[in-house]
Amino acid sequence: MRLLVLGGTRFLGRAIVDEAIGRGYDVTTFSRGLSGEPRPGAEALHGDRTSFDDLLTLANRDFDAVIDTSVIAPAHVAAAARLLADHVGHYTYVSTISVYQDYPREPVNENSPVLDCPADATGTVETLGYGELKAGSEGAVAAALPGRNLIVRPGLIVGPHENVGRLPWWLTRLARGGPVIAPGEPGRPVRLTDARDLATWLVDNTRRRIPGTVNVPGPDGTTFGEMLAECAEVTAADRAAPATLRWVPDEVLLERGVEPWMELPMWVPDTPDLASTWQVSGDRAARTRIRYRPLADTVHDTWLWLRRDAAARGRPVTEFEGAPGIGLDPAKEQAILSAR
Repeated sequence: MRLLVLGGTRFLGRAIVDEAIGRGYDVTTFSRGLSGEPRPGAEALHGDRTSFDDLLTLANRDFDAVIDTSVIAPAHVAAAARLLADHVGHYTYVSTISVYQDYPREPVNENSPVLDCPADATGTVETLGYGELKAGSEGAVAAALPGRNLIVRPGLIVGPHENVGRLPWWLTRLARGGPVIAPGEPGRPVRLTDARDLATWLVDNTRRRIPGTVNVPGPDGTTFGEMLAECAEVTAADRAAPATLRWVPDEVLLERGVEPWMELPMWVPDTPDLASTWQVSGDRAARTRIRYRPLADTVHDTWLWLRRDAAARGRPVTEFEGAPGIGLDPAKEQAILSAR
């Protein structure tokens, strides 16, 4: 199978490429080459998809399928999809559950209304909005390859090589030890999808050329308390001092100006605007053979990657830096804990 992967190869793209190469596929990647290294065994083409001249690199190439993981304006997704329409059998576009109009206030499924964004819109995440950008890009792919596209809407993606840093933040915070703010209540749900599980499912269903739209929200049944307990367990051997979880009510954290989801990653307070964050239907993903590995395996493997990456960079593992805005400032955390 000849597979083209559009987008970065640092996290999900990396997992997709590794999965496909492991199956013996002929894999080509097309990206700017700014994030991640070319994967062994793949042909790496470099270009900027906002430049039509760069896109022409692909004009005379034929592929059985393409998987697009990019976060670029719908107009640029449309240009690539139109260019490739006569050269690929099937196009998979990785979108997000953030495209739903009523999410996260209301439960959603694949038939729920999505945000309005033209398929020829230009701009960035900052000017269009993340959900809007992805919604417009979905429309661009559907218009260029009707009946030959799969739109995938994942929820929270974690695992080794996560560049956003949500799960890595909790791991490195617990590795520092001491009193640790645990937000809300331990029994609250959380749904996580390991990037490797999503990659396996993507490659499977791209090969099968299934059409339509599928949510991949992660498995039910995991709680925030269980996730933090797993993080505490795998980091225990690397801590100089014990870590103690201190559960702090939502209202206290909100009063102190703690930003949900960002400063305390994955924290979803009990407020009307966020009431259905974890209520996303994953029935179609189950019917199309998604397999989620145990949370303990994801947490363990992520910590192992963090340790190896820190050693390779010659820095302490607790100094991992994720995306801007991810994680609670130590001084702010201490002030909240000291006031209780």
